[in-house]
Amino acid sequence: MAIDAQDIVAPAAAPSTPRTRIGMATLSLGTFLVGAMLTIVIPILPNIAQEIGGKDIGIAVQLLIAMPMLGLVIGGLGSALLFRHFQPRTVFLGGLVAYGLVGVAGAFVSLPVLVGSRLLIGMIAAAIAASSTALVGERVPDQFRPRVLGLSVAGAAALGIIAMIASGRVADAYGWRASFLLFPIVAAIMFLLAATCSKPSPAPERTAGGAARDWRALAVLWPVFAFVILVNMTAFTTNSQSSFVLADLGIASAEGRARMMGINQALIFLAAILFPLARRFVGMAMLPTLILGILGVGLLLFARADTVPVAAVGLALLGIGNGLLFPYQTNLLLQRAAPDQRGQAAGLVVSCQFLADAINPVILGPVIILLGLRTAIAWVGIATLIGCAAALLQGLRQRRADHAPASVA
Repeated sequence: MAIDAQDIVAPAAAPSTPRTRIGMATLSLGTFLVGAMLTIVIPILPNIAQEIGGKDIGIAVQLLIAMPMLGLVIGGLGSALLFRHFQPRTVFLGGLVAYGLVGVAGAFVSLPVLVGSRLLIGMIAAAIAASSTALVGERVPDQFRPRVLGLSVAGAAALGIIAMIASGRVADAYGWRASFLLFPIVAAIMFLLAATCSKPSPAPERTAGGAARDWRALAVLWPVFAFVILVNMTAFTTNSQSSFVLADLGIASAEGRARMMGINQALIFLAAILFPLARRFVGMAMLPTLILGILGVGLLLFARADTVPVAAVGLALLGIGNGLLFPYQTNLLLQRAAPDQRGQAAGLVVSCQFLADAINPVILGPVIILLGLRTAIAWVGIATLIGCAAALLQGLRQRRADHAPASVA
């Protein structure tokens, strides 16, 4: 069930001055902070393990990645309640302060406390990402949203790479604890830009009914949440299994595998930038067909690749599919959710996305044991193409409905 267009109040105008554009660009980069909490830490994990040592260090180091992922799921659910009391910009700015303070803990605290702080920063990042989505819906007119969302995904990917490189260089020069100083630096820069280049969020006009009415309105969005879970379970196959396939192809070095994965990241960046063009030429109704088709073909090629160039093409297609998926699902949410529900709905989408990421290896693991790695990935690709066919039928029905003459009352 969709929300009627006339029930959704669009913003009056797009950002029109350099200052407001800087502010909007900053407010739209919430997903960068989700990535940064991982990309800043990933390069220094071996350094942490080497310096601290001990028989349980391997488990602790893995928790430094697992805990923020769990925090994202919890934080997404929690932020749905948070937006009942605070405006999106307030959540965004407050989240930045908390992100910097909690993130810098790694520079000073012991390893057990650091593991706990990683859970907390995941929860904070989820609230920031949800507020960022709500702010795009609040401040950017519908006709400009695809461009803003595509650029924000591309910008987050590019800044994530920069953060990873910076973290490695800082750790090499000053030790791994110094890398955690990047958290308050990034948060402070974004806070200053957002606070000085954007205006407070307007108070929403809430109808009677309170929490019960809010949850009923969110329940109407269940198709969006289901789409996010199902498609992201497919999309995460690239992250969870690609290194094993590349190693099977004879790419033994971590650097070599990282370069191959760089193809995937580069295509995510490019596809996100081109998302507005894809939406214009294909239309929102047919974009799921395009995304699922690209992902399905990419998975099949990658699964059956017997040479590195074929695997590279598969990774490129998967990058294109992911680069279109992320802005699409955000744009879909903003179209369907009522203005005063966007923050809560965005929080639930964050939980759904990272819940799907967590479910992927749990489901795929037994299938890999039973059928083998490549066959399991191939079956994921086949299932994705079946979903593509279903999306095609749904898209054609929606197109016919959109072009049907209006009935006369």
